[in-house]
Amino acid sequence: MKSRLLLVLILILASTPAFAVKVFIDHDTKYDFASIKTFAWAPTPDTSVEASNPLMHSRIVNAIEHYITMGGTREVTENPDVYVTYHTDSKEEMQLNTSSYGYGYPGGWGWGGYGYGAGWGGASMGASTTSVSTYEVGTLIIDVWDADAKELIWRGTATNIYISANPDKMMKKIDKALAKIVKKGQKLELKNQTGG
Repeated sequence: MKSRLLLVLILILASTPAFAVKVFIDHDTKYDFASIKTFAWAPTPDTSVEASNPLMHSRIVNAIEHYITMGGTREVTENPDVYVTYHTDSKEEMQLNTSSYGYGYPGGWGWGGYGYGAGWGGASMGASTTSVSTYEVGTLIIDVWDADAKELIWRGTATNIYISANPDKMMKKIDKALAKIVKKGQKLELKNQTGG
């Protein structure tokens, strides 16, 4: 009985995809981020969606620019303090969908526990079917490079972004991921400033 319950719990957990976006920030702790006043985009044709989906590329760039310029940093065409790039990747995940049906009724004459002794019990009858479906999850990586040193100084990564064919839904997911990256980055910056 316990093993059957455990199997049902595993199937329930497996049938619920973990769509929560996970965000990670890494940065050069010795870099003076307050000195950044200007930025420029560095091309990433092989790892962005620019070639395959120019409209989505434009939306992603605009969203990233929105968050960069909120702090007063402005975009320039030459001699920037930093270069910004973004990369995307996706992979197919599997989802188990379990459907159960059946009936049961309480009470009835039957054998007691462990196959002996008479008593009242219940009966039920049912079945479950499990089907497999796939969905795509993506990763968005934003890199910031020091323009003079040509060194990576900051990376924000958002994983587990559920990919939708609907551009509006997809952009909402990306914007939510970017907002999480910014929020986590601000917490990290505050922690570094206070030495906590």
